[in-house]
Amino acid sequence: MFLPLEMKKALIGIHEDYKPAVIAALHEAGIMEIAGIRESRSDIAAMLAEEERSPELDRCAKNIQRLSAILDAMREARGIAPVSAKDILFPAPREKIPVQRRTLHDICLDVKKILPETRHALDLQQEIARIRERFGKLRIYRETMGALAPFDIDIGYLGTSGYLDIIPVSVEKPAFEEFAVRLLGAGTGGCTVTSVPSDGMHIAIISVLHEDIDRIRPLLRDPAVSILEYEAAAGTPGEVLGRIESECRDLAAREEEITASLAAIDEKYGKNILSLLEELTIEKERMLTYLHLGRTAKTVVLEGWVAARDTDRLEEICMAAAGGNGFVRFRDPAEGEEIPIEYNNPSWLRPFEVVTTMFSRPRYDEIDPTIFTAPLLIIFFALMLGDAVYGALIVLIGWILRNGAGTFSPPVRDAGTILMVAGGATVVSGILQGGYLGDFLPRFFGIAPPFVLINALESPVRFLQIALVIGVLQINLGLVIAAYQNLRKKQIRSFITDQASWFMIQPAAAIFLFSFFSWAAVPAPVQWAGSALGIAGVALVMQRQGPLGVFHLTGFLGDWLSYARLLALALATGGIAMTVNILTQMVAGDHPLQIVAAMAVFVIGQTFNFVLQTLGAFIHSLRLQFVEFFGKFYQGGGKGFQPFMVRRDVTKLFGDD
Repeated sequence: MFLPLEMKKALIGIHEDYKPAVIAALHEAGIMEIAGIRESRSDIAAMLAEEERSPELDRCAKNIQRLSAILDAMREARGIAPVSAKDILFPAPREKIPVQRRTLHDICLDVKKILPETRHALDLQQEIARIRERFGKLRIYRETMGALAPFDIDIGYLGTSGYLDIIPVSVEKPAFEEFAVRLLGAGTGGCTVTSVPSDGMHIAIISVLHEDIDRIRPLLRDPAVSILEYEAAAGTPGEVLGRIESECRDLAAREEEITASLAAIDEKYGKNILSLLEELTIEKERMLTYLHLGRTAKTVVLEGWVAARDTDRLEEICMAAAGGNGFVRFRDPAEGEEIPIEYNNPSWLRPFEVVTTMFSRPRYDEIDPTIFTAPLLIIFFALMLGDAVYGALIVLIGWILRNGAGTFSPPVRDAGTILMVAGGATVVSGILQGGYLGDFLPRFFGIAPPFVLINALESPVRFLQIALVIGVLQINLGLVIAAYQNLRKKQIRSFITDQASWFMIQPAAAIFLFSFFSWAAVPAPVQWAGSALGIAGVALVMQRQGPLGVFHLTGFLGDWLSYARLLALALATGGIAMTVNILTQMVAGDHPLQIVAAMAVFVIGQTFNFVLQTLGAFIHSLRLQFVEFFGKFYQGGGKGFQPFMVRRDVTKLFGDD
């Protein structure tokens, strides 16, 4: 709980005939992180040959590519299903497909059977793509025909003929007159322009002799001018438009037929393809793992990390899969090795590991701060928010997340747990501070909140004193942890200069403050002893840091005063909520519209304050952990433990729950 999980380096040797079985067993167990043995510090690494890439890997990858393409094609039939708020908050459980444990050869046989039955889905997908491309062009042509409808012209005349170029264009209305003047003045004696206004544009048909077309091309590149796109056809714009509408209906009907065909394929083979795709992906992961192994003539050797508590289980799994034809050896991590980090916390504390990970995982020889961070984070959050109604809302949100999407997503479940705990603590804090949507109870009902111990708005100095006392306690907790780590590593000099010095300075500073402000009678011998202690502590800091030690002294003071944000956030929460209540009271009246307006002001204002202060309390609580607390003892930088583990989202093995 105070240190990461103890890890061991495992060395496994097996006969090559049992390699697939052992790797599969390790994959299903998910307790070992496999490392590349030929790049490791193992004594036998130099004696091992590199494992060859299996040709089955390419076969597996090719089948994955084929099935993925077919699956993408079938998704064309599904479209985007409407998603309700209930689907998001309380998603329905997805039934997993039971599968037998089998070899890659058996899986590929099933792929070989299903491909001929489903491959034509790719042709249907391509046809849909062509239909949609044609739809896009027809939409453009339809717009062009609509624009040209006022002209009594055969569309077949548009374009280039033996003597003329006839070009339909649209020109922005403010620029049309200048465009027409420039066009007619371009030295083209045989140019004519016929136009009609249309929705802020001028639709024009330009007729120009073929020999003069190059003279007007620069004018057609003007940003205000767009050449209308059309398809060669015979008939008036209205007749062509009718044929376009008819073709669009035919294409839509054909797209529906194709979608129905894809849906039928999906209904019959969709689950099988998903199942095969996941099984192939699992086999691919296993074959990629082969590349991390080393080998001799008949022996395969692999190395990796395993938690010390799982060593017996790992040996049992390997020996069972290899039929006893192998060996498993364990050793302690060597100095300088990068050891993967796995948290070692009880179940009630695990949701809060994400907070530590947000900063950085601990190193292998470093205290895991999660046990300290979790309660302090919750306490700070509750003190800053300090409203019982807001806390109840947070509990409700956390419950929805935990019992909804959290049933399928561990990160969401952990977030829901944190919110429920934080919300519950905020309810208690709100009761003790008398916060119920600010001063809602006394202002609107004349009820004095019971059980109030302290209110930040009424007793800010007292609240600040509590915040600063909490700050001193947390900062010194960080110093104690740092002192323990230095003493454990026998780093006595660091302990004396980095922690003991502050244990000397702080009592001296307290004696000085009590004496200077006459908070208590301090005997002269105690004052002299405090002065000597303080001077010695400052000397140790300066000896360690040099002239920069001055900044460490002021920095320590800044860290302590940073806990005043507990008061600042508590004042902000209560103050804004009270302001919203005052505005509500001012807007309210006897008229029904005034009552509605007052309710709107109240709901919008309180919602805004709830969201703003909840985010603020969370962010500032994290900041106190990451800067003021972690800065005293914690470095982090550990690499997460990544076990070789099967992840089944679609399938489950027979016999698994």
